[in-house]
Amino acid sequence: MKKLVTPFFVFAATLSGAFVAAAAEPITPDASAFAAMPECKALRAKYPALAGKKLIIGLGGYNKGFQSPTAADPNKLEGLDPDLFDRIGACLGFTYDFQMGSFNVLVTSIASGRVDMGPSLYVTEQRMQQVSFVSTYQVINGAVVPSGNPKKLTSLDSLCGVTVAAAAGTYEAVNVVPQQTALCEKEGKPKVELLLVQNTDNAIQTVQSGRADIHMTSLAVARALVAGDPKLELAFNVDLPIRNGYPVAKNNAELKDALRDAFKVLQATGVEKKLLEKWGQGGHAERPVEIFG
Repeated sequence: MKKLVTPFFVFAATLSGAFVAAAAEPITPDASAFAAMPECKALRAKYPALAGKKLIIGLGGYNKGFQSPTAADPNKLEGLDPDLFDRIGACLGFTYDFQMGSFNVLVTSIASGRVDMGPSLYVTEQRMQQVSFVSTYQVINGAVVPSGNPKKLTSLDSLCGVTVAAAAGTYEAVNVVPQQTALCEKEGKPKVELLLVQNTDNAIQTVQSGRADIHMTSLAVARALVAGDPKLELAFNVDLPIRNGYPVAKNNAELKDALRDAFKVLQATGVEKKLLEKWGQGGHAERPVEIFG
């Protein structure tokens, strides 16, 4: 029986890394191979407090391609994050549980230590005021629209007068829409309308219902959404000038340093590029691991 973890915000559901769905096509090196590597044995000696520990990884909603329930079993997660955490955990000697809650308090829950770290998030100035990020790849966005692309949206420049659905606090809501609105108004065109929602599922519902014209999200998420729904399509991609990263409390220096060192081992084997490719973000998005904030 899985151990339930104390909720850190409004509601909670726990999914253990030990129960994460296995990939249909195994990608190597796998977790057991990392556990046996001399480099990882050295890291476990360097960071002994993590060996044997169970970390709590907070979630603010599911994102296909990153972490989402499998079709066969909603208690099993699949995606880039669990595939990486399985290997990182094996390298450093920790296990983990995912804990579900509300996105709008995810960062504060990490900063306060109620959870140990978070899933892959955009690294923004606002978030770096509260937490640090261990970052290993660049953000590439995909734009999801109704099938047939009725508004003929082809780039950010085509969004004037269009309604964009975005979760409150996301980079798209805080940066992309305001910046594009300023460009539209400068050219005498109508502003970009912003429809704030709670999470990706809500955003897609607004696109499907016609309340919004488009939803922009990580390319991996966008591709997965389109692949799973014939009523949606991918209109265009955008390379954003920001990074993805795993948030950790600023004062948790040991975990930050350990994750950085373990990701260096993963990148040296080439497995992160393979996983980025598998889950839709693309191997070309990989960047040398850095700590921000």
